[in-house]
Amino acid sequence: MSSEKSDAVSPVIGVMLMLVVTIIIAAFVSAFAGDAFGNTETAPSAAIDVKMISDGGDHKDQYVMLIEHHGGSSIPTSDLRIVSYYTPPASTHKTMQRGEVTSSTKAVRGMIIHGEEISSVKIPYLNDVACGTPGDDETNFGEYTFSSGDVMSTGGSKGTSTVLGFDISTPEKRNEYGFGRGSAVDFEIIHLPSQKSFFSSRVVVQ
Repeated sequence: MSSEKSDAVSPVIGVMLMLVVTIIIAAFVSAFAGDAFGNTETAPSAAIDVKMISDGGDHKDQYVMLIEHHGGSSIPTSDLRIVSYYTPPASTHKTMQRGEVTSSTKAVRGMIIHGEEISSVKIPYLNDVACGTPGDDETNFGEYTFSSGDVMSTGGSKGTSTVLGFDISTPEKRNEYGFGRGSAVDFEIIHLPSQKSFFSSRVVVQ
């Protein structure tokens, strides 16, 4: 009698094991397919140049970052993430500083640009008077499309601090991080829909 029961149970166990194996294989295939085909976005192709100058502004005493578009894809700035990395000199006892800017980054308040105080501006803004002045919706980062011939600007040391992730708005703050002319900053621009970097370069402060 027990032998008959064993004979009846064995096929059931076999079928259950086959089902379990099939489910596991299906899960692996599904996960692989998701990784392989889940993101079909391609990164834009554009000729980008990034500069950082130490003698910008009306009084030639501001650290200004300029991002220039020299040709290629037009890119909505709402699709961009700008990342920076700066390693302070060992004598400062500071760790590596990382900055990041996206369209959701808070606006900078109280900047002086072209001799006027701007109540609120999203950095880096579009430096094009034909589109508007700093602080206008049309020039705020995240609101415009970055196209050939365009220049993005941080406007001054306060705006550049937003991109760098640490304060360089005064000589004392810059000394604290050993930051000045000749300092090197690594920049990367990432296309958010594809999660791919299309610009990466080390920029030396001029």
